[in-house]
Amino acid sequence: MKRSVYLLMLVLTAVFYFGCSDDDSPSKPKPTYLTVHVYGKTPTDTTAIFNSNVVVYNAETNQSVARELTDLNGECTFEIASGNYYLEVTAQEYDPSPAPNVTPVPFFVTAHINNVQNRYLNENVIPNSGYIEGTVSPVVNNVLVIAENTLNSDKKYGGVTGPDGYFVIYNVPFGSYDLDIFKAGYKISGTASAAISNSTPHVNVPITITGYSGSSLSGNISFLATTDTSNVDVVLRDPATKQVIPGMRTREDGGNYSLDSIPDGEFLAWASFENDGYVIDPDWIFKNPGSLDLSFPADSGTVLNFSVTGSIKLLSPTNPADSIYAYMADSSTPTFSWEAYPSTKEYFIEVRDINGNRIWGGFNSDGTVNHGYIDDSVTSVQFDFDGTASAQLVPGEIYQWKLWADKGTAVDSGVEQMISSSEDLLGIFQVPEPVPVK
Repeated sequence: MKRSVYLLMLVLTAVFYFGCSDDDSPSKPKPTYLTVHVYGKTPTDTTAIFNSNVVVYNAETNQSVARELTDLNGECTFEIASGNYYLEVTAQEYDPSPAPNVTPVPFFVTAHINNVQNRYLNENVIPNSGYIEGTVSPVVNNVLVIAENTLNSDKKYGGVTGPDGYFVIYNVPFGSYDLDIFKAGYKISGTASAAISNSTPHVNVPITITGYSGSSLSGNISFLATTDTSNVDVVLRDPATKQVIPGMRTREDGGNYSLDSIPDGEFLAWASFENDGYVIDPDWIFKNPGSLDLSFPADSGTVLNFSVTGSIKLLSPTNPADSIYAYMADSSTPTFSWEAYPSTKEYFIEVRDINGNRIWGGFNSDGTVNHGYIDDSVTSVQFDFDGTASAQLVPGEIYQWKLWADKGTAVDSGVEQMISSSEDLLGIFQVPEPVPVK
């Protein structure tokens, strides 16, 4: 399913607050509401999007807690508990939010304070396309439903069920499709298919699912450049969305780990996803593309070992390690600061927006760096110091920045030997609104 790289399934504890109700009766606490507005962006204007599918996820469990279709005003409202959440928004003829291959940025809902979230989807009219909707039975939430073109297996489209078991897959080109489901401990029962065309642009497909013992994966964790060991987590992530497959998370014990009940399908294995002071050796990942890609049941029983190393410590602006609540930056051109990392010769920095779109920095698959040179003596830079950003930071919006350390020796040589990076779930910040002039 399209969702969104680098902004990571989120795993931190939500804090609940309770207060007085409208009549000061403790038995009737005042409800908290989350209102979502969905707008479409065209080259000349924005407009409310009717019938966009909004799914609210608990950022701690990665489970969907609510789902609605927007009304004629592009709006839907949820009564919701306080805590950390993220959204997935899709609509026909628009790109999804978050963007493909990106983990969504979370937001915090405080008890008794109504929260408003705006999502702006880029217009993307795909000629000769429609959508597939349906419900899984029995009702199970957070089930990934994939539609695969019967003539071209590379053409896959996805949607995730809400707590009501409903799913919708938008922007599917006309054609015939086989449907499958992905969730730990489940598999599809029988078969499901859909055919959409100009005369039938959307179809409703009921899907029956059943419990499944699934496959297994095991291995060990080694720690580079440190003798310390930590109870790091190991997860399987969806290759398209980079989100953790529900139920596919474990922790190493004595350096070893194992995962069971893995559904059939293709996944990305990942270690130390949580903020624990460690990251997978980034140089190994960069130089061995595809090495963490697994396919089940073919890879059942596979032994996959991970090497992790100490992460780069981000100083500001960033959420603390035990919270995914975005930190308020000091300006719309914040200064990013970090602790120096040993043996570093060059740093790479990247900033992405709430939809996962890269707006400044980072590097390409060939190792080309997309910003000015940052040498080992530098431990802070201002946003867009080199004037290469594709967009400026918008007041009120949430972003994430990430940092890599490289041991290369040539000035401005690009990626050579990365030795560390910042944590997947750090560097989340919000741009402040301008102060009104009195």
